[in-house]
Amino acid sequence: MTSVSASQQVWRADMPASVDICIPFFKDDPVPLITELAQQADAQSFRVQLCDDGTQVPDLTARVCQALDSFPGPAVLHTLSRNTGRANARNVMLRNLHAPWVLMLDADMGLDRTDFVAIYQDAADRYAQPCCIVGGFRVDKSDIRPETRLHAAQSMKSECKPASERARDPGRHVYSSSIFVHRDVVAQNLFDPQFQAWGWEDVEWGWRISRDFPVLHIDNQARHRGLEPDLVLIAKYQDSVASFRHIKGLYPRDVARMPIARVARAVSFLPFTDRLASLFRSLALVPALPVKLRLYALKLYRASHYAVAYHDRG
Repeated sequence: MTSVSASQQVWRADMPASVDICIPFFKDDPVPLITELAQQADAQSFRVQLCDDGTQVPDLTARVCQALDSFPGPAVLHTLSRNTGRANARNVMLRNLHAPWVLMLDADMGLDRTDFVAIYQDAADRYAQPCCIVGGFRVDKSDIRPETRLHAAQSMKSECKPASERARDPGRHVYSSSIFVHRDVVAQNLFDPQFQAWGWEDVEWGWRISRDFPVLHIDNQARHRGLEPDLVLIAKYQDSVASFRHIKGLYPRDVARMPIARVARAVSFLPFTDRLASLFRSLALVPALPVKLRLYALKLYRASHYAVAYHDRG
C-alpha cells in the first residue's frame, strides 16, 4: 500500500480511559452513534477514536468535531487523505490504544441501551483473561424501507444470529461491527491491509485470532441502522470479489466450508457466468417478487461473481 497522509485532532488527552472505542467511517454519519455513546453509563471513562477514511466532506467533519466537543471523555479524530479500506482504517486506531480493552463499532450501528458497554465490560470481568467477545447485531423493523428490504432480509438470515448459534463456529462470526477485545489480542493481530475492497476482512481476522485466543459470543446486540438500498448492496457484492479471492487464498479449507463458496464453485463450472450474474441481478432487483426468491437470486448473483476465483479464471 502506498503511503497515505493522515492528520489527528485530540480532545481531553489528559483523561484516563478504561475502554478505547474505535469507529471507522467513510461517508457514513457517526454523529448519532457518538451521541449514544455519550449517554452510556460511565461514558467519561471511554476514549472514542474515529478514523475518517478519506470522506472529504467538510460539513460532516464539522459535525463530527462538534459531537466530540460534547463527548464527556477523551476523543481522537484521525483523518486520512484518501480511502484505504476498513482494515487499514481500523489499524490506524488500533496502533493508538490507551486502554486495556477495545470496543470496535461500525459507524452505522445504534445503541438502544445505556448499559451496552457495561454488558461487554461485565463479560470481560467474568472471563478475566485476554479474549474477543462478540455481541452480535440486529435489524429493527422501524429502520427498514422499501428500498432496503433486500439488505434487511439478507442481514436477518445470514448475520443476525443469537450467541448460541454463532458460538458453533466462533471465529467465523466475528463481525467487527460490534466486538469487545483485549488489547493483547490486537497487539498481535492487526487487520490484514490487503483487504482494500469491501468485505471479508473481519472474517479473516476472526479466524486468525481464534487460533491463539478465546472467542466468546454473548447476546448484546447493537442495532444496524445502515441498511443499504438495493443498487448499493449489489455494487458492494460485485466489488468484494478481490476480497473473496484473497481470503480464499489464505484459508482455502475454511472458505470451502462456507455455503456461498460451495455455490460459487458449482457456478464456476457453468458457461456464461457473466450472463448468469446479469440474470440473477435483475431478479434480485424486482421489488414485486417474494423476498425469499430475491434472496436466492442475490446469493446466486454473488456466487456468479465469486466463481472467477476458481479454476484460475479471471
